[in-house]
Amino acid sequence: MIKKRIKYYLLLLVILAFNSLQAQDNIDFNIKLISGTEIQFSELIAKKVTLVNFWALWCKPCRIEMKALKELHEKYRNKGFEILGINQDTPRSSAKVESYINVQNIDYKIALDPNKEYFELFNGQVVPLTLLYDKSGKVIYKNTGYLPGDEFKLEEIIKKILEENN
Repeated sequence: MIKKRIKYYLLLLVILAFNSLQAQDNIDFNIKLISGTEIQFSELIAKKVTLVNFWALWCKPCRIEMKALKELHEKYRNKGFEILGINQDTPRSSAKVESYINVQNIDYKIALDPNKEYFELFNGQVVPLTLLYDKSGKVIYKNTGYLPGDEFKLEEIIKKILEENN
């Protein structure tokens, strides 16, 4: 009886996780980058393998992860890989965010989401939240939080998807 109940709950968790990922495949919105350019999310993820990373300055794991993401972007950007970083700091911190991006030489797309509007669309609970989309706009990887070494698994997935799409 207990084994059946455990199997039932595990199956339910898998179904809920799958539905959550599928729902994130159909999200679309316009977002303004700190550069001033406005982009449509669906167009961004339709062109390249795209990583979306929700982060904040107050989040130390986010800042550590950003260094790894910067390296991944530099390594794969000419092979069809793009990153959209969406900052979750308050409106009063926007100047600090821009300064941080400049000092760290982050050259991938950065947008601000001070009201958590976009974060909530992705059912975000904590930062960092990282999602990887293939060229068809399907979520193929999702990770909440960051531990050193996560970038190695992520890089393997990126390499595999880029090879499949070329």
